[in-house]
Amino acid sequence: MATLTAQKITDSGTTATISSATGGGDEFLNTGLEFLFVQNAHSGSHTVTVTAQVTNIHHQQFGTVTKENIVKVVAAGAETFIGPFKQAAFNDSNHKVQITYSAVTSLNVAVLYLDQQ
Repeated sequence: MATLTAQKITDSGTTATISSATGGGDEFLNTGLEFLFVQNAHSGSHTVTVTAQVTNIHHQQFGTVTKENIVKVVAAGAETFIGPFKQAAFNDSNHKVQITYSAVTSLNVAVLYLDQQ
């Protein structure tokens, strides 16, 4: 498992540094502003799963509310953005988001966030 470092998008833009997805999954520190960029350069589709850490909460007005994992199929040759991720639902005890992949052949990822200044 690798820890991905979030890259800031500024007014002048950014050129993302992408990394190969790790077979055991990846993680990143989540402030609630991050997006996961996924680039699939493989000839087949790959499934990306972002694990929800809190899946059931009881709401006074709505009863039990369920939060599910984010599961995104990324087609061959496609790119996608996933997020941002609500901290209360997706952060683990280390304030990180956990990501797994169905396969990592030619699958690249980056974490980006908006400059809030």
